[in-house]
Amino acid sequence: MLEFLQSYSLTEILIFLVMFALAFKSVVTFWDWAVDRLRKMFNKENEKRQDKKDIIKRINESEQKINKLSNLYKNTEQQIQELNDLIQMLIQSDKDDIKSWITEQHHKFCYSKSRTIDAYSLDCIEKRYSHYKSEGGNSFIEDLMDDLRKLNVYYPDSKNKDIDNK
Repeated sequence: MLEFLQSYSLTEILIFLVMFALAFKSVVTFWDWAVDRLRKMFNKENEKRQDKKDIIKRINESEQKINKLSNLYKNTEQQIQELNDLIQMLIQSDKDDIKSWITEQHHKFCYSKSRTIDAYSLDCIEKRYSHYKSEGGNSFIEDLMDDLRKLNVYYPDSKNKDIDNK
């Protein structure tokens, strides 16, 4: 080391030290740049992989939601069908009930000795008959209604108690 100090002057040594420091700084800067560059490159690959995983996850979640909605739709459709069947049964039952009631009213008024019917009863029978027709009823009840309409109509509030309906 003594020979080194004797062969070079202090200024030259300082220049070497500064040059060495600048070279070291350049190496460190290059190293940081290279590491940063490699990180960016690998991060892009990792981001692509992560994006792909995220997309696959979203697709799977969407498929699960679609399956749930499909099952819900099937259940709802089944419930609607069951309700429709019940409504049809209730309509049929209502038609049978109206048919039975009109038959009973027919026998009550047409087979009585007076062969008269009060206006209120006839009106009620007509309304029930219209419900029967709107529910799709079409049977012998129309003949019974014709018989009931031919009866003498009694108006309780009227001074003339028997008015011929013909």
